Amino acid sequence: MLLGKKACALKNGRYYINMEPNFNFYFWNETKPLASITLREIASYDCPCDYVVPLEDTGAYALFLVSKGKGTYTVSENEYRVKEGDMFALYPGTDIICRSDVKNPWSLITVSFNGVDARLLLNAAGFQPKSPVRHLKKAAAEHIVKILAAISKFANQSIFGTIQNTAFLYTLMAALTKSASWVQADIPPGWTGVIHFEKAVKFINEYYYRPITVNDIASHVGLSYNRLYRIFKEQNFMPPQQYLTEVRIQEGRRLLERRAGSIKEISHSVGIEDPLYFSKLFKQIIGQSPANYMKSIIKKSKEKGEKRTE
Repeated sequence: MLLGKKACALKNGRYYINMEPNFNFYFWNETKPLASITLREIASYDCPCDYVVPLEDTGAYALFLVSKGKGTYTVSENEYRVKEGDMFALYPGTDIICRSDVKNPWSLITVSFNGVDARLLLNAAGFQPKSPVRHLKKAAAEHIVKILAAISKFANQSIFGTIQNTAFLYTLMAALTKSASWVQADIPPGWTGVIHFEKAVKFINEYYYRPITVNDIASHVGLSYNRLYRIFKEQNFMPPQQYLTEVRIQEGRRLLERRAGSIKEISHSVGIEDPLYFSKLFKQIIGQSPANYMKSIIKKSKEKGEKRTE
């Protein structure tokens, strides 16, 4: 993420950004993750006025607690105005913008994590891709701050720290689940859908290199084609065929970057038998043909080499 200091200058009646956020705490976990849920990153920082938090899609989930001030959280063109006591979720593969308020910039505590249970636990905690924001009552927000402080306290690269923080992540999810609006005696909304979604995603990630179809995926998770389609739209904003294609093309891009074979070989290795169809899909998703993408990689590689020799 970012490092820097807080500043919010007032000039001619308008606010201007002149410095970076002030980080009170920051930790990035490099320890090998556990399978269930594992801390990826935790930070506490004060943002300048009208500051856009630069976020990269690392494949992790994240929760942001607004500890002070206010701002806007934009997800897939849906804008949410959030303030002190609000918490919002970030899902992998979604386009978001986090912007602090011009006059009353926010302070944020951010925790990111991944693992096979991450999405299911977020769902139980009252977050959904289509409703990623929750307002916490004062007592609940204070309790969450204490849990996040405990995660920060044990943030280190040791296996003890990793296990301890996994325990605190479960404590965080339990606290959020307890304060969620759904009736605790019931299964949380979409819980069953999340289980099937995660199972389908795991199947796709393991077997994308084979010529699998959406019917194969539906059969694997024990659902009809239509039910699987609805679950993917609810959970990931895209149909299963599009998700499968995205996985294949992104893997194809990584193979191209490593120069792991010809376009035909790479096409076959990601489960697409027709290289021309692979090239068509690649251009639709990446914005360039595989051949032009390779040329751009070679050009950038040469430019870096020239800079090193200067």
